[in-house]
Amino acid sequence: MLPHVVLTFRRLGCALASCRLAPARHRGSGLLHTAPVARSDRSAPVFTRALAFGDRIALVDQHGRHTYRELYSRSLRLSQEICRLCGCVGGDLREERVSFLCANDASYVVAQWASWMSGGVAVPLYRKHPAAQLEYVICDSQSSVVLASQEYLELLSPVVRKLGVPLLPLTPAIYTGAVEEPAEVPVPEQGWRNKGAMIIYTSGTTGRPKGVLSTHQNIRAVVTGLVHKWAWTKDDV
Repeated sequence: MLPHVVLTFRRLGCALASCRLAPARHRGSGLLHTAPVARSDRSAPVFTRALAFGDRIALVDQHGRHTYRELYSRSLRLSQEICRLCGCVGGDLREERVSFLCANDASYVVAQWASWMSGGVAVPLYRKHPAAQLEYVICDSQSSVVLASQEYLELLSPVVRKLGVPLLPLTPAIYTGAVEEPAEVPVPEQGWRNKGAMIIYTSGTTGRPKGVLSTHQNIRAVVTGLVHKWAWTKDDV
């Protein structure tokens, strides 16, 4: 597997594991196990459980410490901006694609969660790809909007201008913005399991890169496997 694909999966694991499903000890083991979800759909995205962890530290990056509540609140605010920019009055993009290019920090988690909160499919972009490759992925995935951290605006601006796709810059508030008391986002009784969650592109060594769509059920299976293989515990940050 080429380096950029490995990095994408590492970020995926980081973003998803940063808000694990409610942890529970199992027969005295130190391993983290996903507790049964109260609702019938066990494949609901991890952000739906974030508020249960409140002010516990979710991750630490160069900007400081970020709690589950902070990540949730900032993701919710960004999802509302995404819907506004896309003209989505009902708050559900119905699996429209949301591309994003962020640093390997809290902004990546917020962009990913916001994509899901708005009902979209997340399309992570790789920071070392040239403009032509980024253009191809945005165009091929038929992304409706592109999110970008401040350091990548110069790279992406001419690309999205050429494609006619809206660009939503991620401001420093993504790291330090005031946290409002968020209302819990309702989780549908059904629908998450087979709903598109993320598109990751292949390396393209034998032709043009191809987008691989993962559902929320696929991602849950990946995270569950990582929890067991990497022996994550509820005390990990």
